Amino acid sequence: MQSTETQLRDRRTAMIREAVPDDAVRLLHYLDEVTGETDFLAMGPGELNWPEEKERQFIEDHHRADNKLLLVAEIEGQIAGILGYTGDDRPRLRHTGEFGITISRAFWGLGLGTALMQRMIAWARTSGIVRKIGMRVRTDNERALSLYDRFGFVREGVVTRQFAVAGRFHDAYLMGLEIDP
Repeated sequence: MQSTETQLRDRRTAMIREAVPDDAVRLLHYLDEVTGETDFLAMGPGELNWPEEKERQFIEDHHRADNKLLLVAEIEGQIAGILGYTGDDRPRLRHTGEFGITISRAFWGLGLGTALMQRMIAWARTSGIVRKIGMRVRTDNERALSLYDRFGFVREGVVTRQFAVAGRFHDAYLMGLEIDP
């Protein structure tokens, strides 16, 4: 998959590409920072405490698989966002998977989430494998819900108490997008 450039609302250019193993240290640093910027993510600061070698292996696994994708968005050489889609390994479920997306707070509202979503959906449509993209999002994450609604994701159910943050439970929507070839 080739790198693509997209112009953001502030006229800067974002480069979107697949992650490579040499990104491991930078991705770990990015994730450590971004998990402290919002409570909407599935993990908080310091919770992803695995070593560089494990991150390298995670990236390699995504790169080798035909139903996994790990995208990095860079602006002026800085990681500004990532999107990861992980398809299931079991034969009966290979056509399905879930994705997660993070955008650094400094780049919110510039269209980077839209660009990452477009890239993932285009990849899924041409994969020959992916027929359903799923995800979970907190029911009170209005910015994310607006993004997913624009792409046609459907709310398929609610998982109560999916997230526990600072002693408080939060529900999540199960959302999905069916992909046709």
